Amino acid sequence: MERCGWIGVGAGLFCLAIGAPGVRAQDASLHDVVWRTPSQDCGGSMPLGNGEVGLNAWVEPDGDLLFYVARTDSWGDNGRLLKLGRVRIELDPAPSTGPGFETRLSLADATLVVSYGEGSVGLRLWVDAHHPIVCVSVEAERPVAVTAVLEPWRTERHELPSIEVSDVLLDRSRPGSQHAPTFVEPDELLRDQVGRIGWFHHNARSNGPALTARIQGLDGLQRPDPLLHRTFGAVVVAEGGRRIDDARLLSPAASSHLFQVCALTRHPASPEEWLEAVDGVLASAGERSFDERRAAHEEWWEEFYSRSWISITSSADSPPPAMIPDNRHPVRVGVDQKGGNRFAGEFGRVSLFDRALDEEAIRRLSETGRDRALPASDGLLFSGAPGAGVLEGSEDWRFPRGLTLEAWIRPGELPPGGGRVLDKITPGQDDGFLFDTHPGSSLRLITASGALVRPDALPPREWSHAAAVVDPSRGLRALYLDGERIAGDQTELLDDAQVVSRAYALQRFVDACAGRGRYPIKFNGSIFTVPHAGTPGDADYRRWGPGYWWQNTRLPYLSMCASGDFEMVQPLFRMYAGDLMPLFRHRTRLYFGHGGAFVPECIYFWGEVFSETYGWTPFDERGEDKLQTSGWHKWEWVSGLELVWMMLDWHEYTQDEAFLEEQLLPAAHEVLTFFDEHYPVGEDGRLVMHPSQALETWWECTDPMPEVAGLHAVTARLLALPPERTGEARRAHWNALRAKLPELPTHTVEGVPMLAPAGEFASKRNIENPELYAVFPFRLVSFEKPNVDLGLAALEHRWDRGHFGWRQDDLFMAHLGLAEQARANLVARARQWHPGSRFPAFWGPNYDWVPDQDHGGVLMRTLQAMLLQTDGRAIHLLPAWPKDWNARFRLHAPYRTQIKCEFRDGEIRSLDIDPDSRAKDVVRR
Repeated sequence: MERCGWIGVGAGLFCLAIGAPGVRAQDASLHDVVWRTPSQDCGGSMPLGNGEVGLNAWVEPDGDLLFYVARTDSWGDNGRLLKLGRVRIELDPAPSTGPGFETRLSLADATLVVSYGEGSVGLRLWVDAHHPIVCVSVEAERPVAVTAVLEPWRTERHELPSIEVSDVLLDRSRPGSQHAPTFVEPDELLRDQVGRIGWFHHNARSNGPALTARIQGLDGLQRPDPLLHRTFGAVVVAEGGRRIDDARLLSPAASSHLFQVCALTRHPASPEEWLEAVDGVLASAGERSFDERRAAHEEWWEEFYSRSWISITSSADSPPPAMIPDNRHPVRVGVDQKGGNRFAGEFGRVSLFDRALDEEAIRRLSETGRDRALPASDGLLFSGAPGAGVLEGSEDWRFPRGLTLEAWIRPGELPPGGGRVLDKITPGQDDGFLFDTHPGSSLRLITASGALVRPDALPPREWSHAAAVVDPSRGLRALYLDGERIAGDQTELLDDAQVVSRAYALQRFVDACAGRGRYPIKFNGSIFTVPHAGTPGDADYRRWGPGYWWQNTRLPYLSMCASGDFEMVQPLFRMYAGDLMPLFRHRTRLYFGHGGAFVPECIYFWGEVFSETYGWTPFDERGEDKLQTSGWHKWEWVSGLELVWMMLDWHEYTQDEAFLEEQLLPAAHEVLTFFDEHYPVGEDGRLVMHPSQALETWWECTDPMPEVAGLHAVTARLLALPPERTGEARRAHWNALRAKLPELPTHTVEGVPMLAPAGEFASKRNIENPELYAVFPFRLVSFEKPNVDLGLAALEHRWDRGHFGWRQDDLFMAHLGLAEQARANLVARARQWHPGSRFPAFWGPNYDWVPDQDHGGVLMRTLQAMLLQTDGRAIHLLPAWPKDWNARFRLHAPYRTQIKCEFRDGEIRSLDIDPDSRAKDVVRR
């Protein structure tokens, strides 16, 4: 029996069916996302995809369906990953988005299902799991006409007003920070088509690969240009479709309609060759009936969900969550808890009640003079005109009965980020309440239920009466302007376990929608970026630009072996261990004069280091130091070791011997050879790893923990492989290198020994904790090992703390067996989605961009590690699991093993290990 909770996001209603303990693999629908009101804009979009083609889709108040189309390989001529474009689906007559309207993301078949007013019109949108084709079907009780409209925004050549760190032409030494102007070329609409419409983007030039190769001295290695003549776009066809003009395709009035959008990239290809390839894809897809294709699509997703799942619930005696959580923050007027986000304008009366007022009471307040404080009454905590500042004694205010906020405000020139009105919340979280104007001149309320927003509500430079009400007795929230209700929702709050369970399911879905393309998932938005108020650019914008940072890129992939999504890891291996390894070897020989390969932290997808990082002085004009000029990653080389570590995971899980011989062992040889030949040996016979750095954080190091731990861990695992599969020469090399490795660095703080960032370290620049890389990812220190105290002390002493973005505290805690600490961090992470996004697994921006894939990647891996950890053949069951959370899960383990388990009311109720022979390797904590 599914239970449905209403979660308010934006100005609409959000419905989530919560998984029960008896969830089965085919019950993916238990986490369907359902909205009962349309979305105002693309901030209210839902993700869809087939692994290489992705959509952001939403229905606007007039009933139109809109969706952005993206691919994982649509690189523009400046090396930026561009959206293909946007499509609008118009219905005539326009259907109702009033009572009876519903937008459902059906997870089980990766389909957006739209039911218009009272079910008279139904629409389905999905991306074919086996073809790069977007499908839109419409069914209506009465005939309707349907028109597909192309809405390009790259319509003419224009210069980017600002560029990001990894944009090719960034050069901070020049005025405007650009080495040269960065131009975006327009898309082209297809002309003279019959019965179809379409558009494409053709890279007639390449601005980056040749330039970066020349500057960085890598032009001696012959490679095809990865951008020149890359062509991408889409063609829209419809059964019986009639082209109205170059941008509109009409499907005449009927009860049934089908549009297909073929979204394709070809490289290299002329526009004519690209269009011929599109025709080929459509023809190939057309060899099977549409019903057969739909059935195959559904079969793929059914298999995906049957591989793995996690469903968790709280025990029956867990307290219900509060709509407004308690915290120790004071209420601040006009600023946030750090004194920022100051409201630009004037305040009149401000009042707070610890109960919910009804609509008539709100109307009366709006008619009361703005300078008059309210008389004492039931629940009134404060009323007056304090200006910006702290309300005395408000740290102790609690709101179990509800909340009413009212304020007379006169906005001035509000920035895109808006300004605080009333604030009792940790910035970026939902652990209290926030009433503000974000974005710009909107009205927004944030509580534990998420964000309730009315965009562009406030008239500039005019006095307005703004109010917000939270009523826990009915699960209601509402926003009011001048006495009139302008937004509202109804919610049954999810408890912590339900929020985490939902977050895991939705993030895994997002990964699957973008994880089977030609290139790795972009950490800063994946292929689901949309425009956001107050940020530069359009749907193509992403903070930090188009490049790949290894430490960020790896995070979405850390959970994929345990969930059995092995094919989704291949794009990562293909780029780093396949496409780019010849360049890594060449660069190592050229820069250092020895063998092996180092993997830089920051690279473009074609392998060169970012222009801003390397610097603009040409290679042949440099002295002895050929490395990048930026100190942020200059000697940070753990990337190659983590790559090999993840490849060892993949092989250990799959037992794919061809992968071992053809990909893993060659990559391991290059990476280990680099470290073996790069660093000198000291008097004690061990490597002296200097100069070096510990991630981005400690810049002046000897023997950095990430690299030292990685070398110990990787060589140990390689030596554990069967000798007959690895060969005597390789094993001799690994043993010889292992004998030269420094010990794991430790130090003593206040008399307590603990893991250290490096043997010697200084000059702290960032907020990572590299000392804990011995815990994760390299698992040399963990809950079951005798050295666990070194890790626990380092965790307690860590300089920086956090549970959002790429921060890994949650993972360190899980691997050290700290169930309650891991849970607290995991819950906070799961509750922290982007306030400007309606979809509850669009995280960020945190340190990066929206949706932040690092945030979700750490969340998934942490939950898995709390339930299951492996080390060699050992399978540790429930190593960091809180006793008052129930769980049913199916996860994968090394040696082609699958574990199904039900933990309920503090006991394991069922356990199934496949194959049976692996049962002896299970260790229960």
